[in-house]
Amino acid sequence: MRKLLLGFAVIGMISLASCSKERDCKCTTSITGDSIATSSSTSTVHIEDGRCRDMNSETTILGITSKVVCK
Repeated sequence: MRKLLLGFAVIGMISLASCSKERDCKCTTSITGDSIATSSSTSTVHIEDGRCRDMNSETTILGITSKVVCK
């Protein structure tokens, strides 16, 4: 009986460890526009919950576009 309970405890701990929602995302930010030079930078972002692609965005203001792509 003790071995069975120990077995369930080990399986439970392994399954909880493998379902961790924390992750590191590699994000690239690029800025483009008609009157400015194109620039980009890459950084690593640590998130607690969610997917990396949830952080993707694109915004255009006065002809200048800022785009963030995370993997």
